Amino acid sequence: MNTKDLAYFDELISQKNFSKVAKTFNVSQPTITTAIKRLETEFGAPLVIRDRIQNTLHVTESGAQLAEHAKIVLHELRIAHQEIDNLSQNRLILGLPPIIENHYFPKVGAKLAEAGLLASLETVEGGSIFLRNAVRDGRVDLTLLGSVEPLAYQTLIAEEFDRQPFCIYVSKDHPLAQRKRIYFNELRRENFVFFNSNFIHNTAFNKLTRRNHFRPNIVFRSNDTHVLMKLIGENVGVGFFTRIVDHYRKDVVRLDLMDTEPPEFITSIVYRTTHILTPVQHQLLTIMHDTLAPNDDDSNES
Repeated sequence: MNTKDLAYFDELISQKNFSKVAKTFNVSQPTITTAIKRLETEFGAPLVIRDRIQNTLHVTESGAQLAEHAKIVLHELRIAHQEIDNLSQNRLILGLPPIIENHYFPKVGAKLAEAGLLASLETVEGGSIFLRNAVRDGRVDLTLLGSVEPLAYQTLIAEEFDRQPFCIYVSKDHPLAQRKRIYFNELRRENFVFFNSNFIHNTAFNKLTRRNHFRPNIVFRSNDTHVLMKLIGENVGVGFFTRIVDHYRKDVVRLDLMDTEPPEFITSIVYRTTHILTPVQHQLLTIMHDTLAPNDDDSNES
C-alpha cells in the first residue's frame, strides 16, 4: 500500500472535495481519484460515493472505518519521521514550561554540563498543554509537565517527581501581608493579577473559586511571571502561584493556604510509550531521575 494514498484519503475525508485535496497536495485531480480507487481495490469495498449532480461526497461505512485507522497510521508515520530526523541530526530535545524551567532545570543543566550533554541539548518552551501535544507528536523527546492531577495517558509515560502547594502572593503594603496563612475564601473581594488561560494554574485557581462560590475579579493577565510579580509588588492585585515560582522580591509576601485539601502543583517527566530511547536520551532521563526530587527547603519554608 502506498501511504501517500492514505494521506490523500485522510484529507478527502476532511475536505469532502477532490479538487481541494489535489490543490492541497499540489497534484492533479486524477491523481487523487486514482489513489482512492487503489484503496478501494486494496480493501475490496467502496470508500466514498460521489454525487456529481449535487456535487457532494458521501463517506461509506467502510470509508469511515478506514478513516479512523488512517489517522493512526499517518500520525505514527509523522512521529517516526520526526524521531529519525532528530536522530540523524543528533538532536536531544527537551520540553520545559517556564516556571518549571526556572525552578528545576538549573539543577539538571549542571549535571548535563558535567556529562558533556548540555551543548547538544535543545529546549522547547511552552505551556504544559502545548508541550504535552509536542511530545505526543514527536517534536520533543521528553518534557517536564505541570498538572493538578496525576497524569495518565495511553500513549505517554508520566513519572511524577514532585508536588508543591499553591500560595497567595501579596504586596508588603497589603493588609494581608501581616499574615502567614489565609483561607482562599478571604480573597473574594480582592483584585487578582493572573496568568493567561494556557497555564495549568488556571485549573487549580478555578477549582478554588468554584469551591468557595465566588467569581474572581482579574484585573490583568500575562504569561510573564516577572511582570505579574511587579504588579503585585505595586499592590495592583493579589497573585495565585505555585510555591516554586521565582518571586525573590522584598516587596512581595507569600501566604500559605489553610484550605482543606487544596490543589497541588504536580511535576512529572513525560515521554512516549512507543519511543525507543537512544543511549543519550537514556542518559538524560537518568540525570533527571537522579536530580529532580522534592525540595525539602521549599517544603519546610513557611
